[in-house]
Amino acid sequence: MRGAQHHLSTRLARAVLPPVASLVLVLVLVLAPARATAQATPEFATLIADRLFIDSATRLIAEGNVEALFGTTRLQAQRVTYDRTSGALSVEGPMVLDDGRDVIMLADEAQLSDGMRRGLIRSARVVFDEQLQIAAASVERLDERFTEMNAIVASSCEVCAQRPTPLWEIRARRVVHDDQEQQVYFENAQFRLFGLPVAYLPRLRVPDPRLERATGFLSPRLSFDTGHGIGLRSPYFIVLSQDRDLTLTPFVANRGTRALELRYRQAFATGQLELGGIVARDAIRPGETRGMAYASGDFALGRGYRLSFNVIQPSDRRFLEDYGRDQPRLTSDVTIERITRDTRQRVQLLQFRSLRLGDTNAVLPNQVGQAVIEYRRDVPGVGGVAGLRLEAETLRRRQVLSGTQALPGVIADRPRQVGRVSLDLDWRRDEVLAGGVLGAVGLHLGLDHFRLSDTGGAFPPQLSRATPQVMAELRWPLVRSTGAGARHVIEPVAQVIWGGDRGAGLPVEASRMPEFDEGNLFSLNRFPGHEGREAGLRSNLGISWTRHDPEGWSGTMTLGRVWYQRNQGQFADATPLSGRNTTWLLAGSLDTMDGLTLSNRAHFRSDFRLERTALELDWTTPDFSLSTSYMRILANPFEARGAAASEWSFEGTRALTENWSGRLGWRYDIAQNRAAQASVGLNYQNECLRMEMGLERQFASATRPEARTSFGLNIDILGIGGNPSRARRMCNEM
Repeated sequence: MRGAQHHLSTRLARAVLPPVASLVLVLVLVLAPARATAQATPEFATLIADRLFIDSATRLIAEGNVEALFGTTRLQAQRVTYDRTSGALSVEGPMVLDDGRDVIMLADEAQLSDGMRRGLIRSARVVFDEQLQIAAASVERLDERFTEMNAIVASSCEVCAQRPTPLWEIRARRVVHDDQEQQVYFENAQFRLFGLPVAYLPRLRVPDPRLERATGFLSPRLSFDTGHGIGLRSPYFIVLSQDRDLTLTPFVANRGTRALELRYRQAFATGQLELGGIVARDAIRPGETRGMAYASGDFALGRGYRLSFNVIQPSDRRFLEDYGRDQPRLTSDVTIERITRDTRQRVQLLQFRSLRLGDTNAVLPNQVGQAVIEYRRDVPGVGGVAGLRLEAETLRRRQVLSGTQALPGVIADRPRQVGRVSLDLDWRRDEVLAGGVLGAVGLHLGLDHFRLSDTGGAFPPQLSRATPQVMAELRWPLVRSTGAGARHVIEPVAQVIWGGDRGAGLPVEASRMPEFDEGNLFSLNRFPGHEGREAGLRSNLGISWTRHDPEGWSGTMTLGRVWYQRNQGQFADATPLSGRNTTWLLAGSLDTMDGLTLSNRAHFRSDFRLERTALELDWTTPDFSLSTSYMRILANPFEARGAAASEWSFEGTRALTENWSGRLGWRYDIAQNRAAQASVGLNYQNECLRMEMGLERQFASATRPEARTSFGLNIDILGIGGNPSRARRMCNEM
C-alpha cells in the first residue's frame, strides 16, 4: 500500500504489540516490496482498530471496532484480515459496508478484494437510499457496477419483533443490481401482501430508490362510475432521453370503454413542452370516436420575452366530464410577454369554450386577439408618475344573436365581430400634507375607437370616444399602539372623481357581472371591459381598520360606498353599482397563528337588505384541515340569472390515526334546497404504502340532466424509483 496513511486511535492502548513497535511493523509492511505490485490493491486512507497483529510479512490483522476507508468506501467490522500478496480482505462481522453512493450492506462475514469492489458477502442485507431493503443469503460483488444476490426478500416496510411480516414484500431466487443504470432485476419473483402471495413474475425489473425516471409501469388506478362501469388505468412511462419522456395510459372498463391517453414531455434549455390527448370509444356515445388534445409550453425567447401557450380541444361538450376532467369553461391561449420594471408588452390569442349545457358557444366571444403596451415613468419637474397604455383587441363569435340586451335599455342584434384600439394616458402625484394627511391628484384620458360588424343598424359601424377624468384623494392614516403591544391603524379615505363620456352605448362583450369589492372601491373605472367607461361626478368614500396583535393574529375591515351626482344608468339594475348610490360594501378578514383564515364580503342597501355575500373560512392544523364557503346573489336578468343563487360548500380532511386519514366534501344549493355534489374518501399511508379511496356523487341539475357516481382506488408502492418512502416512526401497523 504505497503512499498509504495509517491512523491509530486511543483504543490502541490495548494492542497486543507495543504501539511504537506496531506502527513500525505496519510501516514496514506497507512500504516493503511485494510480488504482487502489479495487482490493483486497496490503499487505506484510514485504519482504526482496538488491536493490530502482524501475522506474517504480508498479512495484517485488525480486531475490535475496526473502521477502514478505501476512497469513498467505508467498512466497519469486528475483525479484518488483509493479505497484501493477493489484495484480499477477510471480514468477520457484524459488518457494515457503505460504498458512498447511498447503498449500504450489513452482513455477518465477507471475502473482499480489489479495494472492496469485488467479493462474496454472506447473510447480508442491502439498503438503498435508506428505503428499499433486500435481505439475501449471499451477496456477490462482481465489480463496481453489478451486485448479485441469492435467495432474497425485498421490501421498504419496517419490520420489527411485534410484526415480523412486512406489509408487502418481493421474494425471488436471484437478484442483480446494476449500480450504473440504478436498476434491480428479479428472477422468479413472487409479490406478497400481508405474507400471502398475490402475483408471480418470472422476470421483474424495478428502479432503485435513487432513480427518479425509469421506463416501466406506474401505479395502476381502479375506478367505477355510472358511465364506464368498473375500469382500470395502467400508465406506462417511457424514458426517451434525459430531456424527453412519454406516458401511455390505456383505460379499459367493463361497459365497453376502450381509451388510450398519451402525454409527451420535453425539457429545453429555454423552456418546456407538454403534448397530450385521449382517444376513446365507449358506450356513452356508441359508435363514435371521442377524444381530447392539448398542448402547453413555456419558453424564454431572449431579451426578456417569454412565450407561453395552453391549448385544449375536446371532441364534445361532455367528454372531459365523462373522463374525470370536469371543467365549466375552457380557455386556450398563446401569449408572448415581456415585463420589466417600468414596461409591459403582451400579445395574446385567446379562445373560450363553455362546457355548460345552458351556454351556447356560437354566441359567445369565442376568439379574441389582444396586444398591449404599457409604460410607467417618473415625471421630472412636475413630479408624480405618468403611465401610457396602448391596447388593440379584436373578438369574434360564430353567429348573430337577436333580441339580446346590450347596455341597459338597449335591445338590438349583437355584432358578430368587434375591433377596438384604446389609448390610456394617466398621471398621479402623491404628497404628505400637514397633520400626516396623504393627498393625491390624478388625471386620466381614455381614447377608444371601435369597428363593429353585423349590427343590424342598432350600432354605428364605427365609433370613437374620448373619456377625460380628474381625481383628487385624501387619506388620513391614524396609528395607535396599546399597552399590550397591539397596533391599530384606522384610515378614512375620500376620493372625488369627475369623468366625461363622449360616446354612445356599445354592446356588452365582457363580463355582465361587474365587481364591487375592496380592491376597486377607489378606482377610476369599474367596468370589466372597455365597452363602458365610468362617467359623471362621483365620490368614493370608505374607511378601513387593521389590527396587528403581538400574539400573531391580525384582522382587517373595510366599509365603503360610491355616491353619484346623478344616476347615469351605466350599470344594470340589481347590480351592486346601479342607481345613484351603490350598495354599501363591508369586507373583513381574520388571520391567526393557528392556521385559521376567515374572510367575508357583503353588499347591502341603505335599508340593510342584504344583496350579495361571500363568506370563506379556511383552517389548517397538523391534525385536520377544512375549507368552507357560503355565497348568496340576488336574481338579475341582465346577468342571465332569473332566480337568486345561494350555495354552501365544504371540504375537510382529518387525521384519524398516524396512518389513516379521512376526507369529506359537498356542495349544497340552498336556493333550490338540493345537494349538488358530495364526496367522501379514506387515505392510508405508512413508510412503504400509500392508498387512496374516494367516492363522489354529482347530482342531476338543470345544466346536468343525469346524476353521476364515481369511485376511485389508487395504490402506490413507496420506496421504489422516484416514489420516496415516508420517515419511519414506529413498527409497521395496519
